[in-house]
Amino acid sequence: MKKYLVIDIGGTYTKYAVMDESCRFYSKDKIETVKSDLESFIEMLVWIYESTEEVSGIAISSAGMIDSETGFMYNGGSLFIIKNINLVEILEHRCHVPVTVENDARCAGLAEVWKGALSECSNSIALIIGTAIGGAVVVDRKVLKGKNCMAGEFSYILTNGKEADDRDQIFAVNGGMPALIHLASDRLGISETELTGEMIFSRANCGEQEALACIRQYARTLAVQINNLQFIFDPEKIAIGGGVSEQPLLLQLIREELRSLSKVYPYPVPVAEITNCQFFNDSNLIGALYVHLRAQEEEIRPERVRELLDLVKNRREGEYLRALLLG
Repeated sequence: MKKYLVIDIGGTYTKYAVMDESCRFYSKDKIETVKSDLESFIEMLVWIYESTEEVSGIAISSAGMIDSETGFMYNGGSLFIIKNINLVEILEHRCHVPVTVENDARCAGLAEVWKGALSECSNSIALIIGTAIGGAVVVDRKVLKGKNCMAGEFSYILTNGKEADDRDQIFAVNGGMPALIHLASDRLGISETELTGEMIFSRANCGEQEALACIRQYARTLAVQINNLQFIFDPEKIAIGGGVSEQPLLLQLIREELRSLSKVYPYPVPVAEITNCQFFNDSNLIGALYVHLRAQEEEIRPERVRELLDLVKNRREGEYLRALLLG
């Protein structure tokens, strides 16, 4: 069975694993992400490949605005050294194996579509909560990309029309985990540098009302945007990902807030069905592998086969061989 090197590029660490087509992990490790300059960053990826056992391809998950069909990265999110490069072309030239790259939140969503919480859905949404808000909109089990490869970039949603020119009013700022920590810091009287999400949930689960009120307010913020997404896309299910999705209390409160929001309408409306993602820390790796396997399946397209056969039929064997070799 073929094996693949799967890499998840993060702002702090880059995780990598050797996996096969059935999603079995053979090895897994991580190194600190090189952020000094682009050349050193590329060398980091090449080092990972060269230090790994022989593989049939490289599948990459990364933050940023990415055209996965061409491998072009317009940016790398918080990795500012990545700007307007074709990562696939660079790595295929250096490593001599097929390479794919896709946005990390889309990878997380596709992991759930492939083998997780969204596997039985045709149309669904993944909402990934981290430092900011990532996501994937899935239509007919394929990620919706949009004209500018920005579909599912929920971080950019504006959340307050009265203060729309205030950067703090984008969903990335008031929906990411730092927003909960900031909110709880004020109400609990604890420095943000000393407070973690785990601490807030632990206090709430122990019955501390101030902590519970903070989480409910945060859940309300999330529920409002989930409610909006429900009416824009009408998905079968919305999966909540990121480390915070492991907290049952958050999903419980989001569901309560969604039911409360539904009462604003003068007649019954669908209430978003939410669930938590299943793969957590491995989701980006699993989704990146799925993207890679799908890309390899689609390489030999029926129209491409017909083009090659036409060359042979018309006795243009030289052109056929060149087309075959050059792809």
